Amino acid sequence: MPAKFSSLKISRSGLKLFQDCPRCFWLDVHHKIKRPPSFPYTLSSAVDFLVKQEFDKYRQQGTLPPVLARHLAGDAKLYNGPELTDWRNNFKGVQYFDEDLNALLYGAVDDVLQLADGSLAVIDYKSSGSREIKIYDDYQKQMDIYTYLLDRNGFKTHTEAYFVFYQVDKTGGGFQNALPFIESLKAVRADKSWVANVFEQAVAIARLDTPPEVILPCPHCIYVQQASKYFSVPKNIDKREVID
Repeated sequence: MPAKFSSLKISRSGLKLFQDCPRCFWLDVHHKIKRPPSFPYTLSSAVDFLVKQEFDKYRQQGTLPPVLARHLAGDAKLYNGPELTDWRNNFKGVQYFDEDLNALLYGAVDDVLQLADGSLAVIDYKSSGSREIKIYDDYQKQMDIYTYLLDRNGFKTHTEAYFVFYQVDKTGGGFQNALPFIESLKAVRADKSWVANVFEQAVAIARLDTPPEVILPCPHCIYVQQASKYFSVPKNIDKREVID
């Protein structure tokens, strides 16, 4: 095993990639062969940025934003620990290093709520132009992984995590140089029980010398296979790894 793979760093999105397709994950880890990028969510990113600013104002005041206060009773508050800046940083996030695996798992959260009993609950902001709010499987897995990471850092975690949705209100009859949103809160049960096992599996696949076989058809693997017919493969990559 090359020295560069002696210690691994896997992001939340990397773990998602492994669950989607272990072969795509292996190609990314070993050769930086990426899946075709999706369209950038610049509007959603802008909404996230503004919501963080708004929530931080309430954090400084020691109060809850109205969307949380309407649904959460007791002495809940936005977490204000010194770790929060790193936890929200896309390149740092909440990190857990497993010494047995010699691998690190990390993911950046939008926000964290501290409940009256001291437990922490993850908050994630979502913006949508859809008529109906849906909590997709990937959304749920995000919360599970973040909750697992907080737990492995020694924090007591709440049984629930919270999505704050910003849904575009299309009933105004026109744009009027403003985009109104309907704000809502959705709670999900955080299930961290599966994360450790999947993390271990991902590390094992990443350390293979050759890519795993494709078990289920993957359109992105097909993309790499077709692209390899028209573009040259880097010299340090065995072409069989790309097109098998």
